[in-house]
Parts: sequence; structure tokens; C-alpha cells
Amino acid sequence: MRKLIIILFFQVAFAQGVPVTIDADQSFISYDGRHPAHNWTGVSKEIKGSFIFDKDNPTASNVDIFVPVFSFDSKNSNRDSNMLDVIEDYFYPTVSFTSSGIIKQENQYYIKGLLFFHGIKKEITIPVNFTLDDKKIKVDADFSISLTDYKIKRPSLLTIKMKDDIAIKFFLVGSI
Repeated sequence: MRKLIIILFFQVAFAQGVPVTIDADQSFISYDGRHPAHNWTGVSKEIKGSFIFDKDNPTASNVDIFVPVFSFDSKNSNRDSNMLDVIEDYFYPTVSFTSSGIIKQENQYYIKGLLFFHGIKKEITIPVNFTLDDKKIKVDADFSISLTDYKIKRPSLLTIKMKDDIAIKFFLVGSI
């Protein structure tokens, strides 16, 4: 019995994830907005929070990140200002995601967790890809959210509202 306890102790002690330092120069989160008149992309490189990666068991990893909404840049200050008004940045200054689990199905990983946006928490599942070398991990994902799910009034141009679905992409590069 004593040997079993010692073995279990060492398995737990050495099977833990390592903190990943997110490289702000290479990492980004973006959203794509669409309207019949034009499409645009807003990008933020101000990703904050924690990312713990377990090399031996990636499903035991976890992430807790947030991005200040004012940090998104669509290369049009008027549009960015409108976006901040629409999402009420004075009440909800950040968008955050906290993982609750990671699963692997066939060759695809999925991160489940809570997305907190515009004062609303919703559980979502995001398909992710990652590559790993000795010192770096790269994680990328593409998914979409519905603005109406987060009670955001869609802005309009020429009386036509923008599309409800927003495509989200993130690319994280971190040192391990």
C-alpha cells in the first residue's frame, strides 16, 4: 500500500502543466464583421491571463484569458468607436474565456468553457489546433458567435443591419 501511495504522489507531482508565457508580438485575437456594403476585421494583441499546458496530457491543460475591448483595431477609428458604444465598453470593458475542460475526439481538440461578453456568460466549445516544439506552443482556432446571443443590438448602415454572426479567430504563441 505504501508503494502505491508513493507512486501516485509522484505521478501527480510530475504530471502537472507548465505556465505558458504568451508572446504579445506574435499572438492575436480577431473578429470579422460583415455587412452587405463591406466587411472588416478588428484585431487585438493585448491578450492577458493565464495558460497552463500539460505536454503529457493536453486535455489536462487550462486557459483563462481576457482582452480589453478597447484594444481591438479595425483600422477605422470611427467604426471602432461605434463598436465600443454598441458593446457598452463602459459597463463591459473586457471579453474573457475560462476553460472548463478539454476533450480530444479523433485528431481534433476542443476547449469547453465560458465566454463572458457584454455581461453574458455562455458555455461554448471551440475547436483548436496546436503545434509544439521544445520551447514554444502555437494554438489557433476559428469559431463564430451570434451578437443576439449576447444581447448586442446590431448596428446598421443605410438601414441594413450588419450580419449577426461574428467570426472569431485567435492565434496564441507561447513560451513553455
